[in-house]
Amino acid sequence: MTKRRYENESDRQPPEQRNDRDHLGAKKRIKFSPKDTPGVICIERHIHDEAIVISGLLTIKSDAVELNSWIEDEVGAAVREVKERGGIVGQIKAAVTETSTCVITVTDEKTLVKETPQRQVKIMLAAIMFMVDPKEAENIVRRALAGVRTRLRQKERQ
Repeated sequence: MTKRRYENESDRQPPEQRNDRDHLGAKKRIKFSPKDTPGVICIERHIHDEAIVISGLLTIKSDAVELNSWIEDEVGAAVREVKERGGIVGQIKAAVTETSTCVITVTDEKTLVKETPQRQVKIMLAAIMFMVDPKEAENIVRRALAGVRTRLRQKERQ
């Protein structure tokens, strides 16, 4: 009788009991998307004709009322930086999506309403630039989102 070697301890279990396998015993694929991870900045870069198109996404948890003005300040700084480098900004757009959770519990005698103190906020930037090195354009958008994140962390420390 040949002794079987196992890479993982879970491989000794029957397929239906393995947590790394689906119901048929096949290996599960682990799908990880950092786009929804709070604090992680995700950047994509595309080039269309002469235009450099940068998409940036930052998800944060925040209750800061100043958030929109922070975004405005950081996008303004990005525009100035592109101009200082001799580039042209076609446009930079920011879309902000906020979600919050409210739990309503009803019993025989009373109702309890509880809201989470923080909202999840997704900040999506889309920038179209010309006459700028593509990697620099990417870094400019990354710095704008990082600036918002830094301001939020500073406010949390206060």
